[in-house]
Amino acid sequence: MSPSDVAEYLRATRGVEGWFFPIDAYLFAAIDELQQREGIAGNLFEIGVHHGKTAIFLARMRRGAEILGVCDVFEQQQLNRDRSGEGSRELFENNMRAFGGPARVFAKPSSELTVDDTTAGCRFFHIDGGHRPEDVIADLETASRALNANGVVALDDLFNPSWPGVSEGFYRFIAAHPTVFAPILIGGNKVFFAREGRRYAFEGLAAFVNTPAFVFEEKEWLGRRVMTAVRLSWVDLDPQGAARLHEPLI
Repeated sequence: MSPSDVAEYLRATRGVEGWFFPIDAYLFAAIDELQQREGIAGNLFEIGVHHGKTAIFLARMRRGAEILGVCDVFEQQQLNRDRSGEGSRELFENNMRAFGGPARVFAKPSSELTVDDTTAGCRFFHIDGGHRPEDVIADLETASRALNANGVVALDDLFNPSWPGVSEGFYRFIAAHPTVFAPILIGGNKVFFAREGRRYAFEGLAAFVNTPAFVFEEKEWLGRRVMTAVRLSWVDLDPQGAARLHEPLI
């Protein structure tokens, strides 16, 4: 997807409720462009869809015979233990018809996903489901079974202080499986991982994203140099400056 495709998506989905920062939409697109350039194909999958804000984007990323699958408990909110969002299947399906496209829907806890559900050939896997440590661990294990050799996993809320269970679950997973995933990119509210040893070259990322709200710098994390979107303003310190996190990208 090109930057103009992202801008069109942001305009079209202004009214769709969800938590998908524009900076991260551009980073999804940048990874999609790199994958297309390198001939990397595969399916797409998302855990936790709410009303479809990110699933719409993934549907637009799909190429050829690629399949998009999604999983959410939707109205079975008794299964949503941490109340990290209340999805609506009706709103999701309406939004997908209006702005995205078809998807295979699994209305059940993500811990029940099988390889037949996700397939074992995903090039992009987005995790935004339960925020308890055990949920994050289970979803990362599911992603590890689903991702192909060249694929990318995007994990939501890893550094979000409102959801400390996500970071706990991630670090527990990494401690148990230190060679499964390696970080390749830190975005606004998403962190991206690839298979250990798989490199993604992000030269020209700043020009692709083209926002005054962030700069891109390599940071040390988990023993690696990881390309990172660094905020230039924070809402608590500079409300007007922080507003640029969204406006210049649309």
